[in-house]
Amino acid sequence: LRRLAAVLLALGLAGCFRPMYGELNGEPAVVEQLARINVHVGDGRVGQGLRNELLYAFNGGGEAAGSGYKLTVSIQQSTEGVILQRSGEAGTTFYELRAKFTLSDTNTGRVLHGGSAVSRTSYDRTGQIFANQRAALDAENRAVKAVARSIRTRISGYFAIANQAPRAPQGPEARQGS
Repeated sequence: LRRLAAVLLALGLAGCFRPMYGELNGEPAVVEQLARINVHVGDGRVGQGLRNELLYAFNGGGEAAGSGYKLTVSIQQSTEGVILQRSGEAGTTFYELRAKFTLSDTNTGRVLHGGSAVSRTSYDRTGQIFANQRAALDAENRAVKAVARSIRTRISGYFAIANQAPRAPQGPEARQGS
């Protein structure tokens, strides 16, 4: 009896789920919409890295497939040393990357979605200058990847919800209701 109830419950809920990246009822798939995003990020090594990660996340690394959306990202970076050694030197440094983004429609200029993403990574400092520089670059790269994943997930969620929103009928259906 319990198995039957579980099967019936599972069948009843099966229609409630929609794959985020799949196409349904002729609506554009989220992946198709992501591929139409032009990415604009500030200059610098971290800005270029974030732009590259977002392009890769949206469409495999190429430029946007046609126009449609513009993603503008502004970044802010900070570091903070934490004293952990007896000598008074920072043994660990925290690197923080903050990104604010807006997604807008290129045809209308209307802002569709916006938000922010933050990543905080750490790296150990040693007495070797090159090792410290390399560790700082690795921390920046890890933060860039985390922020890009967060932005992609948020924009994918926006498109998935926007695709489910009811739209006004167009064509002959719209004229019949008037």
